[in-house]
Amino acid sequence: MADMVNNKPIHTMDGGLNEFNIEPIANGTHPDTPLNHQGHPVTSTDDDSHDTLQPLSHFHSLFYDLFTWKFPKATGFFFFTAISLIFAFRYVNVLRYVFKAAYMLFAGVAALEIAGKPLGARGVVSSLRPKRYYTIPRESLERLFEQLHDFANFCVLEFQRVVFVENIFTTLAAFITSFFGYFLIKYIPFWTLILLTTITAFTAPLLYLNNKEFVDEQLHNVSEIVNAQLDSGKKLTEQYAGEAAARAKATAADLSSKVQGYTGGLKSTQPTDINSVSEPSQGLATDSEFPSVPKHDFSVDKAHDAPIEPLLA
Repeated sequence: MADMVNNKPIHTMDGGLNEFNIEPIANGTHPDTPLNHQGHPVTSTDDDSHDTLQPLSHFHSLFYDLFTWKFPKATGFFFFTAISLIFAFRYVNVLRYVFKAAYMLFAGVAALEIAGKPLGARGVVSSLRPKRYYTIPRESLERLFEQLHDFANFCVLEFQRVVFVENIFTTLAAFITSFFGYFLIKYIPFWTLILLTTITAFTAPLLYLNNKEFVDEQLHNVSEIVNAQLDSGKKLTEQYAGEAAARAKATAADLSSKVQGYTGGLKSTQPTDINSVSEPSQGLATDSEFPSVPKHDFSVDKAHDAPIEPLLA
């Protein structure tokens, strides 16, 4: 009964769930349900190209609602604040005024403290000193770093979604923005580029939503034109590739026939009958023209066998 009250799932012997238990659902979705680029739960009707089903942070829905003017007062406040800060840092030396406020504060409290000492009374500032100074709670810092961590992951995730072309139009928009920024930074100041970027970020989504049908129709026409050009280019490429392959085949056949003819001519100049090599050529001497080799031993003259007398001196 306690498990039914707490709505905790009970696993049965066969691995299933008790039919009376339901997983707690927050705001109509499971807490671990992945969100789409608009911060809404991913359903079967979403784009099939979303393969990763990456759980998105609350910053996705926050910035989507902010830049689409879902809450006009909040978006107008942020837009006015951003424009004001850009002009303030451009025309006002903010850092100088920070140092000015600091030295005026320190000089004022020091003067009040010193002014009360000659009278024998405790200083004004000393009397206002708290028993325990204020410190930042650890929980506040943890929440702050958690938000910074989520924001950093939001930036990294969005960059990857653009790089891996999850949405082709978003990638093209990023390309156009970075391309124009590369050339504009050479001719206009950095603060002007930031101002133009801020105005574009807050006005472009609003203009698109107000003219969604017209913009989608133009984008569809452009897509059809691009696809038609790609198809024609593909057909021309296949045609030229076929012609080049036919020419290469004809050239290879021509070269093969020439090589065969050349090798056949070399074979015809060589002797074809091996017996013709052993036949005597005309004009050469035969064995009958040479004297016969003697078959008996050579006789030695006896006069040569007499002893040789020594010479007398």
